[in-house]
Amino acid sequence: MPKTSKTQKSTAMDYLSAPRSEGLVVALLSLLGFTAGDGGRLPQGLKYDTLVAMRDVFSAEVGTTTAELIGARVCELQADRKTASARISASPESLMNAVKSGKLTLDQLKEAIAGLES
Repeated sequence: MPKTSKTQKSTAMDYLSAPRSEGLVVALLSLLGFTAGDGGRLPQGLKYDTLVAMRDVFSAEVGTTTAELIGARVCELQADRKTASARISASPESLMNAVKSGKLTLDQLKEAIAGLES
């Protein structure tokens, strides 16, 4: 949860914050079978443990298709966001990572390579 005052401590999960009104985190955890307790709070460490479990499942052979589906959907959502152009260092590995992450399309990479070969 992001800090809302100077005295409030932030958590390491600030980067995962989403508007409470969307109910995104609660909805995802509910789909996985978890709910908030009587006090209205999710169990301690549940969000972190969920991310660890998702990483573990997606990296297993059985999770490959699901990971690909989610990755494709994330790419669609990212394409709809206004973002700055990606800054890419000049290494082949960084270029491949940019393509894999969706920051650079394969067509853009091919076009840039073609421009260098001319």
